[in-house]
Amino acid sequence: MMVVRHYTALLISTISLTAPISCQAFYSSGPQHKQFKTALHNNIDLSSFCAEADIQQINQIPQSDSTLSSARGWMEHIEQRDGPKYGVGAYTVLRCDATLQPDMNCEWKIWGEKFHMDRLSSSLQTLTTNLFGATESAGSFYGGGITSMSGMGSSVHTESMFTDSIEETQHVMTMLLEQATKSVCANAYNSPDEGSLTHTLMLTILWTPSSSQQSIPLVRGHAAFATIAPEPTTSNNIDNESHLSLPTPITACVAIPNQLTPESLSILPRRHGMNLNLQRQVGSSASAKVSSWCRIRRLLEDPNRYKPPGVGEVILVRKPETERGTNIMTYSNENFIDTLELLEGLISNLFVVYKDGTVRTAPVGLVLPGYARHLIIQELNERGIKVDSSNPPTIQDMRDGLWSEVFVTSAIRLVVPVERIIMPATGANVKPLILWEAPNDEYGATRMIQSAMYQRGCRQATVKNVVTSI
Repeated sequence: MMVVRHYTALLISTISLTAPISCQAFYSSGPQHKQFKTALHNNIDLSSFCAEADIQQINQIPQSDSTLSSARGWMEHIEQRDGPKYGVGAYTVLRCDATLQPDMNCEWKIWGEKFHMDRLSSSLQTLTTNLFGATESAGSFYGGGITSMSGMGSSVHTESMFTDSIEETQHVMTMLLEQATKSVCANAYNSPDEGSLTHTLMLTILWTPSSSQQSIPLVRGHAAFATIAPEPTTSNNIDNESHLSLPTPITACVAIPNQLTPESLSILPRRHGMNLNLQRQVGSSASAKVSSWCRIRRLLEDPNRYKPPGVGEVILVRKPETERGTNIMTYSNENFIDTLELLEGLISNLFVVYKDGTVRTAPVGLVLPGYARHLIIQELNERGIKVDSSNPPTIQDMRDGLWSEVFVTSAIRLVVPVERIIMPATGANVKPLILWEAPNDEYGATRMIQSAMYQRGCRQATVKNVVTSI
C-alpha cells in the first residue's frame, strides 16, 4: 500500500511549440468549448502558468517567481532551503511527447520510464551511502543483499519502499501531465490558425532523503515545455525512415585548467569521484544523477573561460589511468592535452564517430548513462555497427585525424551535432584554440543515428492518455 503523505509537484509552462496537429475543428462547439471560453474570459491563462501540488491539491505559483521557472533553479532552491543533507537528492529528466486528441485530451509518450526509475533508485543509493555510510545506505531496491534502509527513518523492506516511491512518482507525474494537457488544449484553442502542434514536456523527478520517520524518499516533480527541433518528416535518403531535423550544430569547449598539470585538472568540478552533496572526494560513482551537480557545475559555465557566447556545451576530460603518477615535468603543454580522454558534457553524453565506422563513447562508471545514450547503443548494436563503450575518445585520436563526426545526446534534445571543439586559453595562449572542426556540414552518420534512435524511443515509450477537466 502506498504511504500517504504530502509531497510537492511543480509545473512551469513556457510554451515553445513546434511541428504540429490540427486543432481547429474540435473547438467549434459543445460544452467543453463553453468551459474553455468561460475559463479564458475569467483570465485563467491555461497556456502559461506555474503550479505546485501535494497529494490533495494544486496551487498556482506566481509567474514572477523566476527562481522556480527552470528545473535547475528549482532544485538549487530546494538544496538552499533544506540544506545539504535533505535538500540534495537523486533526480532524472524524462521526455514526454503529447499528441492532442479530437476530444481535447492528450496521448502522452513517456520516454524510458522504467530506465529513469531504475536510475533514480541507484542514484539515491549512491547518495545515501555518501551521506550516511555504507551500513545506512538505501541499499538495492531490487533485493540483492541489503534489505533495509535505516539512514532515512525506520527500516523497511526495500522492495516495498521502491514500490511506494514509484507509486508516489507516478502520482506526481499524473498531476503534472494533467496540468500540461490543459495548457496544451488552451494553447490550441487560442491559436486555431497555427495548424498542428507538437508538445514536448521536460519532466523532472526529484527524490530526496526524508527527515521524518517515513523511510521512503520525498518525491517532487517539475515540468516545463521545451524548445526542440521539428517533428519527423519523411525522408528517402536515410533508410526510408522518418527523422528529426538536426538541431543547429554547437561548439563545445574542453574543461581544462589554466595550468596544464594533473593536479590542476583534478580540482576542477566533476561528478566522478566526488561527493556531490558535500563537494569532497569520496569515490562516488559518476553514474549517479545527483541534484547538487546543478550548483557545482556553475564554475565550468564561466562565460569568461569555459562557456563564452557561442559555446553550447563543456566537455569533461580526465588523464587516462596509465598516465596517473607520471612526473609532470615530462609533459609539454601539447603532450598533456594529447593524452586527455573526453568523457561527457555537463548535461549530455558525448559520442565520436571514427572514420573506420566505429562509434565511441566513454564507459559507464566514468560517465552518467543517459537514456538517449542507452537507445543509441541498443540501436547500433542491433544494426551491427561497431560501438566502443569501453574506451573514451581521446584528443590524440583527434590529432591523428581519426575522427569523422561528433555529437552529444540528452533526454530532451536527443542528438545535437558538434561542429567545433575548442580549448580555453591556457598558459601562454591568451585566446581559445580550435582543436577540431567537422570536415563538412553534412553530418550523415549523426542524422542516421538520430533517426534510428528516435524511432526506437517512440516504439519503447510508455503511452498514457490524460483526460482534461476544466
